[in-house]
Amino acid sequence: MCAGGPPVIVLGRAQRDLFTCPVLPLRQRSSGGGAVLRGPWLLRAAVRLPPGHELARHGPIAAARWFGQVHQQWLQAQGITDTRLSDGPTVAHWACFAGRGPGEVMVGERKMVGIAQTWRQRAILLAAGTLVAEPPWHLLCTALGRPPEEAGRLASVTVCAADCLGHGVDAGAWADALRDRLEQALDIAREGVPCA
Repeated sequence: MCAGGPPVIVLGRAQRDLFTCPVLPLRQRSSGGGAVLRGPWLLRAAVRLPPGHELARHGPIAAARWFGQVHQQWLQAQGITDTRLSDGPTVAHWACFAGRGPGEVMVGERKMVGIAQTWRQRAILLAAGTLVAEPPWHLLCTALGRPPEEAGRLASVTVCAADCLGHGVDAGAWADALRDRLEQALDIAREGVPCA
């Protein structure tokens, strides 16, 4: 689990053409999807699984739903009860949080948790980012040369934990709670309980 740090833009695998930015540092991840603006507003989690793991046997969509369910249960335990999993088709967008994919956690029609996956022969990586505070979407748009009005669009299709609760969150305590929830869920999955 990780939160904080200075702003960094992480691009999806297919966004190589965006890899020039004089404003912020850029990184590229091995998974697909859109650009993510990392910083203290984003709580990140990752799970690495061996290819023979029970979760791997059910395929990427089931694995994403499992990962999303773990995040949904964790958010509900933190007091954000009006959540649902995205269950429609994948909708691509240049910005991760404006896109939609299986298992991502929504509050109404607004996205709070984004999920990315990398499946390789030797390992599977499930990664997620949860908006715990409102990101400076204008910074992402400026850095990638997008029109300024797109920042308002990003704000309208996303929601953060602080807005849902009406107060800021303790990212360290939330990270500990998510780590515990993931460890419990992985123990259950190891016992062969099938994915939902």
